[in-house]
Amino acid sequence: MAQARSRQGSGDGGRTERIRLYLGAWSAVSVVQFFAAEAATIAQWAGPAPYSRRLGFISDLGQVSCGLHGTREICSPLHALMDVSFVLQGIGMVIAALLLTSPVLRVAAEWPAVLAERRLTAALMRTTPPLASHATVAVPRLATLAVRLLLAAAGIGVAVVGLFPQDSVESIHLAGATAYFLGGSCALVVLGLLWLRRTAAAWPVLLLGATALTSTLVGGALQMRVPEPGTLERLMGYPVTIGIALVGAVLAWRLGVPARAARALARARA
Repeated sequence: MAQARSRQGSGDGGRTERIRLYLGAWSAVSVVQFFAAEAATIAQWAGPAPYSRRLGFISDLGQVSCGLHGTREICSPLHALMDVSFVLQGIGMVIAALLLTSPVLRVAAEWPAVLAERRLTAALMRTTPPLASHATVAVPRLATLAVRLLLAAAGIGVAVVGLFPQDSVESIHLAGATAYFLGGSCALVVLGLLWLRRTAAAWPVLLLGATALTSTLVGGALQMRVPEPGTLERLMGYPVTIGIALVGAVLAWRLGVPARAARALARARA
């Protein structure tokens, strides 16, 4: 009976873990709401000239007041929608960073590999001295931890962008945007490298991260003084949002593989 209770508790713990991981994965997917909010806000733009994604900054859509900001004439009646979208995007990223465990991220949620990772970690910790600090073991673990920290930093950054629009405290706004662009792009690059032998999604994730990181470095070096600053900023930001949503979708799909296999087996036996 004790063994039965132990197995039941283990099963309950497994279900709880799966739910937590699913919430983390779908929280990452939820960042795509940004594109709907951006499109709706642009549709209601009330500036003297139509809003241009090529020339206008994304932050212009979240500016509270109408009037000049630098050389740009801005009036965004749905600024609240855009700012709430920034905050929700940040919350989704922070939740993903908190709920998606390092082993799951490291092996792209391939469940047999997740279980193997746990057994390996337990075995390494029992050795004398513990081998968990060996470079071949420690480096991937540290890299995954870095991904989670970078993802959380990026999430906090984009939430700050929404909480402090550019016409409030611009220095805080810019710091938040920088954290988002750099943190998000670096997280995708590191995760893409970790996933290279795990899933075909590694290459899109890596490409999106590299695009965002390169664009961010170019934008910083040129201080966004380019013919089409809106285009450059979107090359900095869009790949991060798309990449994080892609990561969440891959994880959510793979986390569901065991359950789908079990249902298929049950139907076959029925």
